[in-house]
Amino acid sequence: MFRERIERAFSRLNQREGFVPRENQLQLALILGDMIEERKSAVVEAPTGLGKSLAALIPAIAHAVEGRRTVISTYTNVLAEQYWHKDLPLAMSLFDLNEEEADRIKTAFIIGRQRYVCLLALEEVMDDHGAAFRSVAETGTENEFRKVAMGSARLWPSVGVPVACAGKACPLFKDCYFFEARRRAQTANVIITNHSVVLQDALNATGGDGDGFLGKLDYIVIDEAHDLYAAALNAMEFELSPKMIGSLQSLSSRLEREIQYSGVPNSETVWRAACEDFRRDMESAKKELLAYGLVNNRPGILAVSPSNVSDNPHVKNLESPRSGVEKVTDMVVDACRIFTNRARHFLGDGEVPRQVQETARNYLQVIEEAGIGADEILTPGGVSVSHQGRSGSDPMLRMDTVGVADPLHELLWDRIPTACLSATLALDGRFEFFRRSVGCEPDYEEVLPSPFDYGRDAALYLPPEGSIPDPSMSRKQGTEEVYFDALARELSAIVEAMQGRTLALFHSRREMEAVYERLRVPDHLPIYLQPKTGVGAMGDRFRQEPESTLLALRSFWTGFDAPGETLSCVVIVRVPFEVPVEPPAVVRMAHLAAQGFDPFQAHTLPMAKMMVRQGVGRLIRRDGDKGIVALLDPRLRTKRYGEEILANLPDEMRQFDDIWEAVAWTGV
Repeated sequence: MFRERIERAFSRLNQREGFVPRENQLQLALILGDMIEERKSAVVEAPTGLGKSLAALIPAIAHAVEGRRTVISTYTNVLAEQYWHKDLPLAMSLFDLNEEEADRIKTAFIIGRQRYVCLLALEEVMDDHGAAFRSVAETGTENEFRKVAMGSARLWPSVGVPVACAGKACPLFKDCYFFEARRRAQTANVIITNHSVVLQDALNATGGDGDGFLGKLDYIVIDEAHDLYAAALNAMEFELSPKMIGSLQSLSSRLEREIQYSGVPNSETVWRAACEDFRRDMESAKKELLAYGLVNNRPGILAVSPSNVSDNPHVKNLESPRSGVEKVTDMVVDACRIFTNRARHFLGDGEVPRQVQETARNYLQVIEEAGIGADEILTPGGVSVSHQGRSGSDPMLRMDTVGVADPLHELLWDRIPTACLSATLALDGRFEFFRRSVGCEPDYEEVLPSPFDYGRDAALYLPPEGSIPDPSMSRKQGTEEVYFDALARELSAIVEAMQGRTLALFHSRREMEAVYERLRVPDHLPIYLQPKTGVGAMGDRFRQEPESTLLALRSFWTGFDAPGETLSCVVIVRVPFEVPVEPPAVVRMAHLAAQGFDPFQAHTLPMAKMMVRQGVGRLIRRDGDKGIVALLDPRLRTKRYGEEILANLPDEMRQFDDIWEAVAWTGV
């Protein structure tokens, strides 16, 4: 029955005016439908332009009619909101359901708590503007806020939902965007969300009774699965800093006020004493941390797991004194444990109103988790590293998981059947790297062909050998200024030849800013530099000005969509090799070496191949798009790995070493 529903939905889609049938879109939908039906896992490379969103939504809806609950997860909130606002309504309209069937389908959209507007904060900060926002907001997210509020980048830290909030004790709880999203998600059978929510739900489930806050799920579809590794790293990190300690102190102050306002007997004495003791103890821990940071200015490794990694010479070179760290962590652990115990004893006497108890539980969970994290800093488990460094100008202690394969088995692969989709999951035609990095062992694998004709619509430009110096040698020899000059000359020529319409992707801000200062292009071709904040606004500006050029970093390598003439050339300035300088990267390489792998071949090169494929994927986004991919890294011609990287790009693209010839051939 589900296959018939899927095929009928695509039949209606094909009849839509203006719709262009996409090769293999129906095949992907049927694959996912079978996987959901049979509760099997899959890894599928679904190229850009195939229409992954509808191919994921249609089988999810078809199975929702039968009561199955499917989550569709993306890495970015922007894509999640596109699924919700644009793709889901279209997918729903393709089904001819009777009233009973339609009633069975319940949909929900949810992202992380801190990406929603807090209505209480909005009233305090924006006065009458808050009502204007509420009148147009559908989901109440940060992206919606940024679209309608003047000065949104400045205001957002003041209006976003905090890490822990009053919950049911809040006077605006019933209207809260986040809690409404959570209520809907608990009963929905098609849920649109992001990777961080999926992982947080899994962490809650594995630490509790088996089901997370999303409830019992039947299937998960992970779109943008190439970013699952990064999402898992972020979900498993812990940082102890003066700012974080200050936020815990603020939580205790808010909790103190909540209980005092409730009129609970003894709150003026017993409860106030507990809160004041906690803040005092945490202040002492903060001072100890600051004192430790004054003595230890250089980032360094405190502890690693597994223990054999500590013998690696690169790890040893980064070892940092542990003296003083244990005192800091013990103080935080003790303060959190004592306070949560005293608070729970106080809350359990039956005098505290139920709503206040729930608020207290929200706050205490955050404080308790901070104590657990601090306790694990010097005893990391799995494949992880604890290290010290700076968070801005302040010292910090941090624990990062390096290997996510085993944790993801417990969180996802062993719990819920999952399909992973992306345009760049296969390297050298195989899924080996993806499987190893995230630990999945799929029942089914498939690489679907691209619907685009790269041989007709795209060209590859590599500057002549010798025109740009080797970036690695330039750095080692101290001749980076010469390298930057050559890059600027080459990029200036490309921008002029393309008359703007260029996205130039950089691997470091320092390199990007150095080249930007040296560019020489006609005045009518504006050059924009990715700012440190307000990235989305800069992307919108680039889309609206076809003659502009945007110099950008990591956030524009993946997920950025600018179809049409405005983006007719993608420039990848340098192959984005990870340089193992920071402790997590150093330990990752050491762990691979301890397992008998060549770290460069096993991790650095595959990651670079995937990133280059993602960057190239920014060019052809829709039928009718055409353009040029310019790869400026000279090592693609001189190093053996250059051939491997080029072999992972569409092999039908014609190659040029003269930008004007490439422009003439493509006709852009």
